[in-house]
Amino acid sequence: MNMTNDDNKKDKSKKSDKILGNIVLMILVAVVIVLASSSFKSSKATSTVATTTDTEAQKNADVKASNVAAVNDYESQLENELKLTLEGIQGVGKVQVMIYSESGEESVPAVNVNDSNSVTKEDDTTGGTRNITQANNGSTVVMSNDGNATAPLIVKKIKPIITGVCVVAEGSGVKITELRIRQAVINLFNLPESKVNVYPMNK
Repeated sequence: MNMTNDDNKKDKSKKSDKILGNIVLMILVAVVIVLASSSFKSSKATSTVATTTDTEAQKNADVKASNVAAVNDYESQLENELKLTLEGIQGVGKVQVMIYSESGEESVPAVNVNDSNSVTKEDDTTGGTRNITQANNGSTVVMSNDGNATAPLIVKKIKPIITGVCVVAEGSGVKITELRIRQAVINLFNLPESKVNVYPMNK
């Protein structure tokens, strides 16, 4: 009789140990799953931030590239127009022109501005209250699609400031012709006389 009671106690002890072991195992598996999922989410978030940063960098690079191209186009156009104008003056003949500018033409892209303000009211231990205002400022460059090409949407162009002009002309060896060239350039670009250089062309 005593032997049977001892056996029952041992069986019950084995069953309770087995149940306890299963519970511990389930808790460990749950902890591993939670850690793995949180790690996956954080790596995904990091990847998203990196992609966003790369996109913004690409947009800024596109804006700079378009600004450089616009500078070259504007200066070339201005020089050609001045050359044609001066060659139309009597006695000037062939002309070569060089224009100096303080800065290049600046293209101003359209920008989406996302500004938000939040006010938090806090009570301190002495019974007073204070308001904490937090401002979040953000902006993104607006891109336009033209077929397969994507470029910043330009809303305004700021022309460069002309600081000097050099003119080489066939007829500038004659004083009156040189004065006509100089006066034309001064009036066209609103420059002081010291910033306009006129030289005879080498024959």
